[in-house]
Amino acid sequence: MKKLLKPIIIVLLILVGGILLIKPIINNISYGIDLQGGFEILYNIEPLKKGDTITEDDLDKTYKAIVNRIDTLGVSEPVISFEGDNLIRIQLPGLKNEEEARQRIGTTAVLSIRDTEDNLLLSSDVFGRGGAALEQDPQTFQYQVKLDIKDTGAFYEATKKISKKPNGENLMVIWLDFVEGLDSYENEKTTCGLDANMKCISSAYVNEGLNSNSVVIEGSFTKEEAQSLVDLINSGSLPTKLTEEATPKSVSPSFGSETITKTGIAGIITFALIMLILIFKYRLSGVVASICLFAYALLVFVVFNLVGGVLTLTGIAALVLGIGMAVDSIIISNSRVHDELLKGKKLREAFREGNKSSLGAIIDANITTLIAGIILYVFGESTVKGFATMLIITIFITVFTTVILYRILMEQFVKSKVFDDKDKLLFGKAKEVKSKDYVKLGKIPTIISLTIITVGIIFAVVRGFNFGVDFTGGTNINISSTNDIDFNKVTELVKKYDVRDYDYYMGTKKEGFIKLNDILDDETSIKVKNQFKELGYETSSSEISTLVTKNLTKNAIKSLLISLIAIIIYVKIRFNMNFAVVGILMLVHDVLIILSLFAIFYIPVDFIIVASLLTIIGYSINDTIIVFDRIRENRKKLYNNRKELTDEEINKLVNVSSTSTFNRNIWTSITTIIAVLTLIAVGLNDIYTFNISVLIGLIAGNVSSLLIGPRLWIRFEKRTMHKKDDDEDDEPEELKIKGINI
Repeated sequence: MKKLLKPIIIVLLILVGGILLIKPIINNISYGIDLQGGFEILYNIEPLKKGDTITEDDLDKTYKAIVNRIDTLGVSEPVISFEGDNLIRIQLPGLKNEEEARQRIGTTAVLSIRDTEDNLLLSSDVFGRGGAALEQDPQTFQYQVKLDIKDTGAFYEATKKISKKPNGENLMVIWLDFVEGLDSYENEKTTCGLDANMKCISSAYVNEGLNSNSVVIEGSFTKEEAQSLVDLINSGSLPTKLTEEATPKSVSPSFGSETITKTGIAGIITFALIMLILIFKYRLSGVVASICLFAYALLVFVVFNLVGGVLTLTGIAALVLGIGMAVDSIIISNSRVHDELLKGKKLREAFREGNKSSLGAIIDANITTLIAGIILYVFGESTVKGFATMLIITIFITVFTTVILYRILMEQFVKSKVFDDKDKLLFGKAKEVKSKDYVKLGKIPTIISLTIITVGIIFAVVRGFNFGVDFTGGTNINISSTNDIDFNKVTELVKKYDVRDYDYYMGTKKEGFIKLNDILDDETSIKVKNQFKELGYETSSSEISTLVTKNLTKNAIKSLLISLIAIIIYVKIRFNMNFAVVGILMLVHDVLIILSLFAIFYIPVDFIIVASLLTIIGYSINDTIIVFDRIRENRKKLYNNRKELTDEEINKLVNVSSTSTFNRNIWTSITTIIAVLTLIAVGLNDIYTFNISVLIGLIAGNVSSLLIGPRLWIRFEKRTMHKKDDDEDDEPEELKIKGINI
């Protein structure tokens, strides 16, 4: 019993320490604009040169430059939207005053390149999409700034002109927000590039005309100084000029002030239900697992806070996925221990062998999801990058808490020898799972899935999706009043139009805005404005551009395609190409099922659906890999890894593997579905699209990984084996020519 005291004390210390950390961790959480609100500034967009026109490409580059400056790590998730042809609304989460908003957004200054006499030589449109980047000289290891040049001709002419100036004047001077008649190099030359608060950010000697699409700024930079210069150049690489159109104002959360409270309640209920399931199923190890999950949740928020994360709905999406993966690691480990106990092995041997055999499956499942997370982070923007950041954090903490920590704690209980003849008390009752013909059972789900997808495609083509203002554009009506705004009267007034989102407040209830899916023409806008005026409300309206949403959607699709390619390569290396292809097809299947049901039932589609699809893709590949791991393992055990199997043998292989993973898949799905159903139960209707999408995806993912995927793999595997047989038959026979061959 003394040996049992040590693990009990460790578990209690983790529990008490975690409870003491709850309050400070929660107090330090920063929430996104959609959950907590923040500050916004409305800017007027103007061309850098008078007489020029602003193109969609200019707006696209402006958006990317602002995001790169404000959201370097992808954890702040600013909300940026274009309105009409010349307005951009920038919302920053968590800010509490006007000056802070100006300071953050105002860093996106206009960059210009001048000579020592302040003559304008080049503007930021000379830079390519790569902008500025931090590099190290391979020989001296000095940090330097690499510039991506788009207009090499203009850059060559400018640098050639500078190089011909006398020594000391042959300088290329880079400015942020240079003001004619006010700023000059003569006044700032002693501090240029040294003081972060100065507008003159760099001056570099030019000895010859530079005709290259890549040039380097060298100096005795520290890493921090070089990175600061990179950030400043990128922040100023705007092809447009921004001037404040309106005074910065606070903005309330778009998903309602109760969302955070309801999400917290949902989290507590979810954790309590998962804890009860684990304790009911695994007894004492379920208690230890629950405490490890508690540590997991706290550590996720600790790390997220340390990297300056802002919790948005995409972050919650990654957390939902993380919960499923964390519980999954525990269920896989315990299921393997049960398998060993059913073989008649003693507790310590069963624990050792169970952990050993489950480690590969857990690592493979987490690595495939990690690959997706890293690719999404590297190539993603804003929402996608925020999701990826949280996902990567959850994966590492899952491995630390529910794999390493959980196993270390359980090993202490096993080594105590107290449970040598009480394994049921420690790990719950190990039950033999009845074998079923999953290959045959998969036929009906396959037909149903194909039918849903076919019908969904027909509905999507004929009627289309019920896209919200995020995708279709619309009209934004700003409302202000000396009295509190009655949004019931507002919605009554505009009920003839397609209203998707409303009940937004900014600061007080005396100002706000309402979004219409319809784009109002000038005549209708004047009519609506007069109707509002009769209510005592002053209004201004602008058209909502879909440029940002299109940009983010395009970026999300590109990032996902790259991550799918990376997953195929990894699964091909770890398994084989048949597994890789089927795994990707199952991801596509799950996404198509969600989109098909949204098309058939005309469920509203807002940009938040991107977060739900990312969640399901991460969940689905995790689920499928677990089944594939068992198929690979059982092929080795049952058939000595023989490549040639009969139809009967390959069917048996899949049935045995699906049988052994069935309980694990069901319980993992139940715990994740509990999280989603709890969010719905507490009344979070604001994220209805997200909840319903994830719920559909979880069910589809379970069916595809257990029934459809293995069945499809059999077809691919049989075709591969038959192809080998055909190749052998195609070997050239001896050519028989009359008179020669006998």
